[in-house]
Amino acid sequence: MAKLTFIKEVMKIKFLGIFLLFSTSAFAEYVWTQKASFPGDARFETASFSIGNNGYIACGIAYSNIVYNDCWQWNSTSNTWSQKASLPSTARYGCSGFSINGKGYVVCGWVSNQNQLNQLWEYNPDNNNWTQKAFFPGSSRYTATVFTIDNLAYVGLGYSPYKSDFYRYNGVSNTWSQIADFPGIPRQNASGLSLNGKGYVIGGHVDPDTDYNDCYEYDPVTDTWTQKADFTALARFGATEFVFNNTAFFGMGGSYQANYNDFYSYNPVNDTWKSVTPLPSASRKSGGSFSIGNAGYVYGGNLMNNLQSSELWEFSEKNTPTDTTKLFSINPYPNPCITEFSINTTGIFKSGAQLLIYASDGKLIQKADLTDGVNVIKLKHGISTGAYHARYIQDDYKASFKFVVMR
Repeated sequence: MAKLTFIKEVMKIKFLGIFLLFSTSAFAEYVWTQKASFPGDARFETASFSIGNNGYIACGIAYSNIVYNDCWQWNSTSNTWSQKASLPSTARYGCSGFSINGKGYVVCGWVSNQNQLNQLWEYNPDNNNWTQKAFFPGSSRYTATVFTIDNLAYVGLGYSPYKSDFYRYNGVSNTWSQIADFPGIPRQNASGLSLNGKGYVIGGHVDPDTDYNDCYEYDPVTDTWTQKADFTALARFGATEFVFNNTAFFGMGGSYQANYNDFYSYNPVNDTWKSVTPLPSASRKSGGSFSIGNAGYVYGGNLMNNLQSSELWEFSEKNTPTDTTKLFSINPYPNPCITEFSINTTGIFKSGAQLLIYASDGKLIQKADLTDGVNVIKLKHGISTGAYHARYIQDDYKASFKFVVMR
């Protein structure tokens, strides 16, 4: 009967002209590890960057409306913070940070007397000194978006009011040049990152209450923007983003009404988003972020309810010994299915094995505990038509696969 059902469902799919791809694959697991908390006043809308093995947090604002111009260094080797020379200018928040050629930079921002800024300041870690550099050539603004490619910085968007212009900064010549305007709707508080020689702008916000989940790719060779696959979860601004191990990560952030702690990876080769381990702490937006080596970091953030965080969290791939971890394939059948499916593996089931089923948005919708000899998965009542992702975990064995439910 199961075989007949499978044939009928395949015929239905062919009739609809839908071609479904089944795949089994190993998957990377990621873990969050809390590091030493920031010793200064908790804050958000800071500028952040990394140089070598150190991360830096500068400026920002607290809910008490105290605005800062101090700068702090976190040493990833010793997991310790130390205060560095303060920015020798007006305290500010909503500024953006980046690093190129072994120097850190703070650009634009907002000061407490309601003025936007177009200043650029350079931090030299060798002598713990700040130097003012060429002014940002666009209009003064705050909550701008930044990414770097090949030791050149790209700065644009932001509020002054909402902008779509972008500029490239060369730290060696201390010069700016305008590049192609961002083709999407002008916005502020969008995220920027770079990977494989391309820049990416994700999400953002426009008042009174419009958030975005679109993604655009910038190619510096052709000076062109291309719209890519939309971010697959709720639209947001003030998100966290970083890149390590040739993978881009994006998540958290929020809206005016809510904050989020979900997190995702982006694969530019096949233009796909994938849910990864969420932050195991309070949801937040407008925190600082940077990457060092094989890990990414998020500092602080706006927790809403007049609260802000001083936490520092590290995000990295789970360290599983390669000599004990075994990857194996799972073949669900029938696939597509209706109310249940069976699975075969190249291993032998043990008590304690688990199957986790996720919706396309990364939400866990069902967990099945498997025992010896049990390999039939009955789907929970009311599960809707669509594609799902499943993870099988059995001691040191791990596998993932996709399946489709048809009604």
